[in-house]
Amino acid sequence: MTDRLDVASLAPGDRADAVREFSWSINGRIEVDLPPNPDHLRASATTHAVGSVKVSEIGWNVTGLRRVTAPVDEDMVPQVLVHLQEAGVSRFQQGGRQSVTRAGDLAVIENAKPYEVSFLGTMHSVLVRVPTCVLGLRPSLLDHVTAVRIGSERPVVGAAAALFARLARDQAAVDEAETALFAQPCVDLIRAVVSLTLGRDDLARAPLNSTLLQRVQEYVRLHLAEPDLTAARIAAEHQVSVRQLYLVLSRAGITLGDWIRTQRLEECKRELASSAYQFMTIESIAHRWGFASAPHFSRVFKAAYGVSPRGLRLQTPGRESGLSPATVPTRQGTSAGSL
Repeated sequence: MTDRLDVASLAPGDRADAVREFSWSINGRIEVDLPPNPDHLRASATTHAVGSVKVSEIGWNVTGLRRVTAPVDEDMVPQVLVHLQEAGVSRFQQGGRQSVTRAGDLAVIENAKPYEVSFLGTMHSVLVRVPTCVLGLRPSLLDHVTAVRIGSERPVVGAAAALFARLARDQAAVDEAETALFAQPCVDLIRAVVSLTLGRDDLARAPLNSTLLQRVQEYVRLHLAEPDLTAARIAAEHQVSVRQLYLVLSRAGITLGDWIRTQRLEECKRELASSAYQFMTIESIAHRWGFASAPHFSRVFKAAYGVSPRGLRLQTPGRESGLSPATVPTRQGTSAGSL
């Protein structure tokens, strides 16, 4: 289920109420500070349900949100809100703490307790909401992490931010059953981010282990074009041994070298069959996606699709190919960089 807001389609006199109703649907009844001139109000948002988790992509020039007292609405579900700043600057206050977040930063807020958020200029963010009871962290722990800037320098924070941003934008292409599969990884990553921020690695370890597969897959997708994407690099980035990395992947039926090569071949096939890349040489496309040798690329491409890269271009000029990759056996220990 997807909910959308875009005040550009509304009459100026209706825009403020629409923004308030959207904010209340997330936070319960709070105070919303808006630009004084309704003609200048800009707000758009899309919200997707990911199991028990809600993911919203928001862009607006609202100036502030405030809860002065505890909510009186008994129907409001206490939630933990994870705010991923993508553009603009935000200031958070809760529990006697305050912080400023910029692009790439996370911040956590509890919606059932007094807080204040102010936005400096136009803001763009991804907001992830999970019921407090589902997150399962003690109130005393959450009390020490709300309104704290959480930077993306730590790998788990970067992985969480990448997953949240991807979920906010890619839901139109994912069916409901597949979407539900992301609910637990979202909860586990939020728990891990909170625990690591508090210095409680013991609480974070289990969630990190349970989401390792999803985090590795997301990391590979983000760095697919880099030729040095080896098993050793992936393992080091996720603070596990190469042996543990292979074990987790094998339990999911994935051979690392085979999987990375298939992803790279798919990208090459897409560009070879697209008119947008018709002036790029085959060798340039191969190098662009991490293949160091053009002859090697041609051999594995033909083995996968039954046609050479040049033959694909001749067969489908300017059109996407419907070919599917064949299974290409790869030893478990093959490094991704040699694909």
